[in-house]
Amino acid sequence: MLSAIILAGGRSSRMGTPKALLPFDNEPLIVHIVRRLQPLFDDLVVVAAPDQLLPFMPVRVVHDDVAYQGPVGGICYGLQAAAGEFGFVASCDSAFVSPALISYLLSLRDDWDVVVPRWEDRLQPLLAVYRKTVVPHLQRQLASGELRPVHLFDKVRTRYVAEDEIRRLDPDGESFFNMNRPEDYAEALKRWTGGSRWPG
Repeated sequence: MLSAIILAGGRSSRMGTPKALLPFDNEPLIVHIVRRLQPLFDDLVVVAAPDQLLPFMPVRVVHDDVAYQGPVGGICYGLQAAAGEFGFVASCDSAFVSPALISYLLSLRDDWDVVVPRWEDRLQPLLAVYRKTVVPHLQRQLASGELRPVHLFDKVRTRYVAEDEIRRLDPDGESFFNMNRPEDYAEALKRWTGGSRWPG
């Protein structure tokens, strides 16, 4: 049993409108992400803000216990709801994540609590694999106000995936392209219509 956890409950403050509902390839962005991850996972969980409205999707939607606790909250609540021992975490704007990279990250999971890529000298906690046993650590972080996932990594067994490993599967690092601002969204649409999309 493998679970995918898609984080959709952020403020989208820089975008100015909810990212999850942005039109992308003729459907809301969150629907697009769910549809593309479905073939890879037995179980899909979408984590939303407490009063967030989302379109119907063949997933389990869970809501943050407390709104806007950042990625740590989303990861924590998503893992608690996940059916699998491990959850692959992605944000709702990860339109270009490579299935081959996802499979590679999952293949490393057995001896680790977290498998997290490092791209351009930055850790990528929103494209990573987490074992459910890290939930108590995340709960403590929420209680103490540590809302950045990177604070978890030195407390558990973490496998850092180096850039040269990633480049074999995703040479340009398109998996890490996020839509935070309107110009990022415009660039994503341009890339998608230009053929920069997942295979299959």
